[in-house]
Amino acid sequence: MLNPLLLWFLPLALVPVLLHLLNLHRLREVELPTYRFLMEGYVRQRRRVRLVEWLLLLLRTAVVLLVVGALARPVLGRFGGLFGDLFGGAGRDVVFVVDAGMTTGLVAEGTSAIHRGREAARAAAARLGPGDFVTLVRAGMEPRVLHRAALGDGRRLATEIDGIEPDPGTSDLPAALAEALAGPPRGPRSVWLFSDCERRAWRRLAEDPATSRVPAEVQLVVVDVGGLGDRAGVANLAVLGDPPRGQRPVVGLPVELAVRIEGAGLTGLAETKATVVLDDEIVARVPLVPTPGRAATATVAIVPQRPGVLRGRVEIPPDAFPDDDALLFVLNVEPRVGVVVVAPRGVEPLFDPALFLRLALDSPRDRLAEGRRDAAAGAAAKPAGAATKPAGAAAKPADAAAKDAGIAAIAGSLDVSVVRSDRLEERQVKAADVIVLADPRIDAARQRWIRARVEGGAGLVLVAGSHVRGPEPLPDLAAAAAGQPAREGLAVRLAAPVGDPGDETKGRTLDRVDHSHPIFAPFRPGAAGAGGSALETLVVFRHVPLELPAAPRGAATAREPREVVLARLDDGTPVVVETRIGRGRVIVSGLAVTPDWSNLPVHPAFVPIMLRAVQHVRPEPPAVAAESVHPYEPAPVRLESGWRRAVVQASGPAGDKRVIDMVPGDTGATGALDDTRAVGFYEFAVEPPAGQTAPPVRLGMAVNRDVETAAFAAYAPEDVAAAFAPHPVARLAGTAADPVLHGRLGGKREIWRWLIAAVFALFFADFFLSTLRPPEATAAGAERSWRARAGDWLGRAVGNTALGDAAERSAA
Repeated sequence: MLNPLLLWFLPLALVPVLLHLLNLHRLREVELPTYRFLMEGYVRQRRRVRLVEWLLLLLRTAVVLLVVGALARPVLGRFGGLFGDLFGGAGRDVVFVVDAGMTTGLVAEGTSAIHRGREAARAAAARLGPGDFVTLVRAGMEPRVLHRAALGDGRRLATEIDGIEPDPGTSDLPAALAEALAGPPRGPRSVWLFSDCERRAWRRLAEDPATSRVPAEVQLVVVDVGGLGDRAGVANLAVLGDPPRGQRPVVGLPVELAVRIEGAGLTGLAETKATVVLDDEIVARVPLVPTPGRAATATVAIVPQRPGVLRGRVEIPPDAFPDDDALLFVLNVEPRVGVVVVAPRGVEPLFDPALFLRLALDSPRDRLAEGRRDAAAGAAAKPAGAATKPAGAAAKPADAAAKDAGIAAIAGSLDVSVVRSDRLEERQVKAADVIVLADPRIDAARQRWIRARVEGGAGLVLVAGSHVRGPEPLPDLAAAAAGQPAREGLAVRLAAPVGDPGDETKGRTLDRVDHSHPIFAPFRPGAAGAGGSALETLVVFRHVPLELPAAPRGAATAREPREVVLARLDDGTPVVVETRIGRGRVIVSGLAVTPDWSNLPVHPAFVPIMLRAVQHVRPEPPAVAAESVHPYEPAPVRLESGWRRAVVQASGPAGDKRVIDMVPGDTGATGALDDTRAVGFYEFAVEPPAGQTAPPVRLGMAVNRDVETAAFAAYAPEDVAAAFAPHPVARLAGTAADPVLHGRLGGKREIWRWLIAAVFALFFADFFLSTLRPPEATAAGAERSWRARAGDWLGRAVGNTALGDAAERSAA
């Protein structure tokens, strides 16, 4: 390797030639006895002088060339490697490990770390020989060997290096190092690790035992291409958090989306705006102001307007690290829940359960719509500059308003129809998602229709009333009798009513309510809007006790009980129980929904309890898939028992499709999509099993980058060296193009020091030759004494030619 700029000094080598031409040796007149002796001496002396002059020319030219070459700092291969190449010996074994973690996409000093890493790897590869064996390892979330062969012309290696892009998560450096050291070496091995030295990945490497297994003979080089010594100074905003999960969105039911923006490297307030996009339409813009050391959060309510797969994202304006400026999410929206309320006929309107149930399930939506219309009309009629509300007007609490909006939203996701018990048709039962039996008085055929539908997965809400007269009002819904096939039905028995509605002094209250259940969760003590006493004011004058089946001996250890008590009266009587019939959920209530037995129909808790009960027992979907995972995480898919033989096909962001292997079980089938390396939207297509006429199911999923924080921190240089201790590590910051590094680590050496030594040696030789003169004979032909020759040599050195003759006379 030479410095080409210094080669412009090579014409200076002509200076000794010019000096040689200008200072050719001139003849001296010598008086000799005869002309013959003069000619013979002249010929001998001239040959010697010519030889000395040519030697001086070559030495002086070489001095100039060596000085210019020393300034150019040439680098040559070691003699062993040189002779190995000349005689067919083995080359070196060089391994390039390029860090492709997510943080290498950070732009610092005008370029990203992955770009600087690729340039450094190409620069290092350009200094290898064609016979060197090169291995290229891409250190991503899963390491991959991209090249493992002799270098050759280097084109294939350069192409593989240029194609390296960051992964959507933290790189697995220990696994990449294991790949680098795998296999026997094909010569002196050196491992070059090009990394941004980001703390998360390197802490994982330092804690791995693989670093202690690096062979002692392996040369280890770490090239820090991070670009900044302290990455904490880079200002970066990131969208953090998880997409909405497990909410089972329904058309018309709002879905809460938590937006959290974190800033790193901020010196003050950072105003930004988060945009929520759903199916390429902007649905919300939220201004957020993160501060140093504190994230900004906001909650956005999204109301799906159609069933199916809805794709959304939360994004902020791009900054120095654009990979964490967006969050993808998917909503697998279900159609509205079809609810059929079955009520008895021939009852007084004031005590008709259908009236109160219809108001509880429908009126919140109507009230919300009316409130929105009134608010819009008031805003349009309000004159400019008018006050928002009159002075002293009481404002409704925000939590109460939010609670009302949530109740109305649940009501908006329901399609409610009311039918009398004697007019219920089988098609209505088969089309219903949830069946509400209010004060049941229904014949055996309709009971069998309902039982078959609930066994297939539909929900059932059974509400007692004045028509319940005995312990078995619904025998065809009850459990199978002894000796019959094990076909479980309704195991909860409705006993005879207890209590006197005319005696208000003996009213009972609820006690031991399961506030962890979704029905009663809003009324837990301390909950927003619950007030701590929402259920304490509920008074029951008459009720139907619920009798649970006695658990057989040993059953508690065999399986979980199917019947769960959700609420009891103050005397310990169960009045709200959850159970199952087949695959369907069932809520049984011994509290009537008419005002003659309790104050429940006019109680503030009545509407949310009924709406949440209907939402809770709605049918489980035939197929469920993860709605969001991180890259390389398996995405599980679960099928219910009736669809266990269904065919599941997954498609990725690039449109590639693959069939997922499902493992059947007792309660369904499970499987998982393993290839989730690409960030983007995925989709699962579930075809129903053979023989079923149900439509296929489409489910969506989003894969997001594994972003933990917006901050970037570099691993300290001393920690980099300590990670491989006691193995020595050579660390270079910034680039791999330094010739000093290649001379010290790349199997090459610089020779400028030897060139300087050669220059001094040539100076000495030039001085000796320039003072060397041929011996002169005396008049008698005898040679002069050694004193005379030494005097001549010294005289020529100091410019006095008479010293030799003086030395000769003194010797005589």
